[in-house]
Amino acid sequence: MGQSWRDLSHRQVVSCAFKVTFYAKLNSMEKPELWSSMSFLRNVVLAAERKGGDLTEICRDIGITKAQLETPDAMIDMQQSIRVWDTCIRITGDPFLGLHLGETTSPALAGMVGYLMESSPDLLTAFQTATQFYRLLTNMTDIRVEIKDQEFRYYIEPIELWYQYSPEAARQIVEHMVSAFVHMVKLLSGRALFPLRLSLRFNRPGDLSAYQRVLRCEPAFSQSQNCLVYRLRDIQLPTIGHNPALNRLLKSLLEQEMQKARQRQSFSSEVRYMILREYNTQLPQLQFIADKMNLSTRSLQRKLQADSTSFQQVLDSVKQELAMNMLQDKNLTVNEIAYRLGYAEPSVFRRAFKKWTGFSPRKIGSEPTNPENRALILKGLPTRKDFDEYVQDFESNNADRKLPGRGE
Repeated sequence: MGQSWRDLSHRQVVSCAFKVTFYAKLNSMEKPELWSSMSFLRNVVLAAERKGGDLTEICRDIGITKAQLETPDAMIDMQQSIRVWDTCIRITGDPFLGLHLGETTSPALAGMVGYLMESSPDLLTAFQTATQFYRLLTNMTDIRVEIKDQEFRYYIEPIELWYQYSPEAARQIVEHMVSAFVHMVKLLSGRALFPLRLSLRFNRPGDLSAYQRVLRCEPAFSQSQNCLVYRLRDIQLPTIGHNPALNRLLKSLLEQEMQKARQRQSFSSEVRYMILREYNTQLPQLQFIADKMNLSTRSLQRKLQADSTSFQQVLDSVKQELAMNMLQDKNLTVNEIAYRLGYAEPSVFRRAFKKWTGFSPRKIGSEPTNPENRALILKGLPTRKDFDEYVQDFESNNADRKLPGRGE
């Protein structure tokens, strides 16, 4: 029989209580502020496995479990997304992995949004409605459509933090979406139609053959936007899977999901996301964010006060998250990170970071920090390793060692 709690010493009972409290806090932590649906990145991971990669090792490198990989509604954060692309490109040896994977995409990868596209009356409606509900799949990339001069223009823009953290991952995402668009046009209409032109923000690579084969056009590189352009008449073609009743049902369900998502998100979370989204080497200030949200600064502050916070507190929390992520970049010094976060003196940043986390920036930067540990440190909680070591000391009557983190 298993051991009863009545057989435990007082010290063991207390340590069990520690564990229950700690892991309850851990399991209740909210979803990442910047996230993507697992269903998007699962395809990338499985491509690496097909090339001979070990799935268990790939998941460990990314910081997820195989069970999470198979959970379509699971969410993955930006650092994990970057590791997905870095790991899978290394395993496959394919610098155009995103472009090639787009050729194998299907409506099922986008779940209900994909099936809504499939049941739409024409390509134009399909891509317009996909844009409307895209935020249910990720909030780290923006897409929009424009009709101008008898052309259909499809803009794909990863948020600026992608370009700060990993320009390579940003390139892979854009090229994957461009290639997937071309493939989806064929799947939905039954016709192989290709773009008039493509503009990309990235530098021109040495070999253009992959673009020419997949897109049948040569992109213009180092442009201000990522934009795929088709003839409007091509995008007005009917889809082969049009189903009016199913389309109405799916659209109604997705609208309900959007409403639920808006209700779950607090105003302070909206402000925090807007700061992260608009960050571009400098943190946006109150007036800029208020303008973006179509509010006066007074109204924005009043709404934040109703959430028991302030703009400065939200801004500081963003600084914490950005600092944690930047410290994982071995090409950045602590001084450079301090200046990027708006600190005139690196010493002020060091003191602020120690106050936030209980650790020095140098310590965090010298050790790989997985997403779970980053979240714990940002909340002033010890990591699992620190916590488990502390409990072992406690049970061994050596409870004098100080537990890292601010504590609660």
